Amino acid sequence: MDARVNEAEAPSFAEALSEGRTLAEVQGITREMGDAIAALAEAELEAGRVETARAILEGLVVTNHLDAGAWALLSRAHRKLRQPLAARFCAEVAAKLAPADPAVRLARAESLLGSEADRADGRAELLRLARDEQVGARATALLAALGE
Repeated sequence: MDARVNEAEAPSFAEALSEGRTLAEVQGITREMGDAIAALAEAELEAGRVETARAILEGLVVTNHLDAGAWALLSRAHRKLRQPLAARFCAEVAAKLAPADPAVRLARAESLLGSEADRADGRAELLRLARDEQVGARATALLAALGE
């Protein structure tokens, strides 16, 4: 699939974006493809190839700026790269998109821990998440590491 846009297609392309469609939708990237790309990025992140994961995730959030999970993963990548402001920004975007999602809430809590002024809020959110089936084990482990 050729993702390039020629000049004759440009008006319809810009129009589609102005209608609130994502670049992924305009380019024909399906949800399944986005999920596969996110899974690849997460595997890269877990394998310690953080720069590669960051690059993949930045591309993913550019093509689908509404993907809260990709924003949350990008926040993790920035934390691992010791870029707390970028991590916080990504976590806040994810939280705006999916405020009830436990994985997003966990990403935001972790980003809050990076700021002394916000650390108490991060700990409080981890305490709330400790009983969650999806992220409770990680929240509990983080609390233990913090001496809670």
